[in-house]
Amino acid sequence: MLDDESGIPIPLDDFAREAWAVQLGRAEAAQGVEQLCERLAECFATSLAGVLDADLQLPSEAQVRYATDISRNLGIALPAEVLRFRGAMYEFLERFAEAHRSRRRSQARDGG
Repeated sequence: MLDDESGIPIPLDDFAREAWAVQLGRAEAAQGVEQLCERLAECFATSLAGVLDADLQLPSEAQVRYATDISRNLGIALPAEVLRFRGAMYEFLERFAEAHRSRRRSQARDGG
C-alpha cells in the first residue's frame, strides 16, 4: 500500500473499468488474482517513479561510481542518502568534486 493518507482516486473511463472487470474475471477463473495484483503493483511502482521530482529520482550508475571514487580518494564517508536520491547526490558532487579533481592532479604530478 502506498500510504494510508493520500486516498488518491484513479480516474477510469468506462472502457478501462469494463476491461479491468474482464481482466479480473479472467484472473479469478484461472486462480491467478495474486499474479495479476503483482503485475499491477509492479506497473504502478514504475509509473510512480516517473512522476517523482527529479531530486527524488535514483542517482545514475555513473554518479554512484564517481561519488564512490570521490569518497575513497578523499577518505570521506558516503552518506546513504546520496546513494538514494539524485538531489543529495548532486549536492555531494558539487561539494567534493573540485577537491577530488585537485587531489587527482596532485597525485598525478607526484607520481601516485
